[in-house]
Amino acid sequence: MVTPKPPLILSLSTIQTLRGVAALMVAIAHLHAVENRLGGTPLLGNWALAGFGGVDLFFVISGFVMVWVTRADQGKAAALPSFWFARLARIYPLWWLVLSALVAVWMVKPDWVYASHESSPELWKSYLLVPDKELPLHAVGWTLIHELWFYLVFGLMLLLPVRWFPAALAIWAILTAAAASILPSPENPFVALIRHPLTLEFILGAAVGLLSQRQIFPTPRLMVQFGAFWMLLSALALRENAPAMFGQEWQRLIYFGVPAALLVWGCVGLEQAGYRSPQWSKSLGDWSYALYLIHVPVFAALGRLAEPFSGPGPLDNLILLTVALAAAIVAAWILHVGFDKLLQRLVARLRGKPAMGG
Repeated sequence: MVTPKPPLILSLSTIQTLRGVAALMVAIAHLHAVENRLGGTPLLGNWALAGFGGVDLFFVISGFVMVWVTRADQGKAAALPSFWFARLARIYPLWWLVLSALVAVWMVKPDWVYASHESSPELWKSYLLVPDKELPLHAVGWTLIHELWFYLVFGLMLLLPVRWFPAALAIWAILTAAAASILPSPENPFVALIRHPLTLEFILGAAVGLLSQRQIFPTPRLMVQFGAFWMLLSALALRENAPAMFGQEWQRLIYFGVPAALLVWGCVGLEQAGYRSPQWSKSLGDWSYALYLIHVPVFAALGRLAEPFSGPGPLDNLILLTVALAAAIVAAWILHVGFDKLLQRLVARLRGKPAMGG
């Protein structure tokens, strides 16, 4: 007698936990720059820059989540406007709120916001997240531009019959890989986005979503352990040349994209088998988008406040790192509870669906 498979769980605590981990990884990487500005005895070496691999984990999670939450909508053209509305409402309002605060500072003290870039950004492109040769005013927005590209194409793929979806995903991956090989460094920012290998991380996540829908979970615990170990080895291997590696396109896919896919796949398998993440880690995942957007401004502000008090030894560095990370998490909680959570509930009511994480 064949044992029936348990029903799929829509809201996954492990995925929210991984979101929180990804946001903390990126935050630690940015803390490295703040600490270097402070001086004293640094506690975070170049190894901390491997935290930028959290971006790759975010991308894989996004690909997975899009497949996971739209499985009832695949092949239904009527679901497309609702899908795009939900995605735009997830990205833009909180982005506009944080960006507007930075614009206000930038207008008074430009060097406080965009000091590391030679030219000023075009604000309308920053607000709309339009691909450009320059980074957005709030530099982390470059990742949101990749997210929007994925949502655009993925939404169009929802128009296809369900049985065609895996083939369409594979074709997109092949075309992206081919374009990235043929056009290694195009000048046009739109072409650079379309052919960027980071799109393959979203597609990897979507492939994990398809496998998970079919409840294909070979040794999930081993996949989690192997994916985490792979990421740790990547961090150790890149401790001296992390900045150069993250400027490369294919290398970061291998170093962080593939193990991120293993992590996501394994975590979903564990949850289907009965594991649940603790509530505190799930809550951190709920705040992860807010944390991702707000941590750099918080770190920059506290770094400037702490700079006059910097002295020799590691103590002041330890205090700054602890206070800055805690302040960023608190700020993220405030943004989530006071703005983003309320907005997402409103969006869910308008769509007639339960509110989901980003």
